[in-house]
Amino acid sequence: MLYLVRHGESIGNLNKRYCGITDVELSLEGMVQAKIAGTNLKKLNISQIYTSPLKRAYKTAEIISEEISVELSAIECLKEINFGIFENMTWEEMLKDYKSETDNWINQGFEYKFPKGESYIDIIERISDFMNKINDLDNSVIVSHFGVIQSILLYYKSVNYDNLWDYQISNCDIVVLNNKKIEKIIKCNYKNF
Repeated sequence: MLYLVRHGESIGNLNKRYCGITDVELSLEGMVQAKIAGTNLKKLNISQIYTSPLKRAYKTAEIISEEISVELSAIECLKEINFGIFENMTWEEMLKDYKSETDNWINQGFEYKFPKGESYIDIIERISDFMNKINDLDNSVIVSHFGVIQSILLYYKSVNYDNLWDYQISNCDIVVLNNKKIEKIIKCNYKNF
């Protein structure tokens, strides 16, 4: 099995900012969510944790690592998408300053390349070598970002561009892949904690 964990709530999430490569910290709630994710992973015999080196993902992975006593490795290609000119902006700021570009983004979807940044196609290319080395029989965890998790699912053909948005992945949700197919999503649930 392979477990894809979205990082805990970040300061950027709280402020509704598109923080792709902007390196923001976890919020206090994000730290609690990471502990819940660790608890959810504890009984699954995890062998390795791989994480984006960005603070919000790395801290999430550290907390999970402490919970399940498994070492982690930071992997550069697991960083979030570079939003280019939109980095660290709110949607409202983007609409105000870059209306034609936001229209292009909406119309082009995953093929859109952020000016001075990346496209989802770029992420898929960037992660492909690493993902080819991952064996889902090893019970590995990847702690990363929404865009990277979506790109992994697209790369594995677990989803396609038409049904990708059918899968809501909130902070510290765990996407369980069995033979590269989505088996389930373990929600970060406070009620069971």
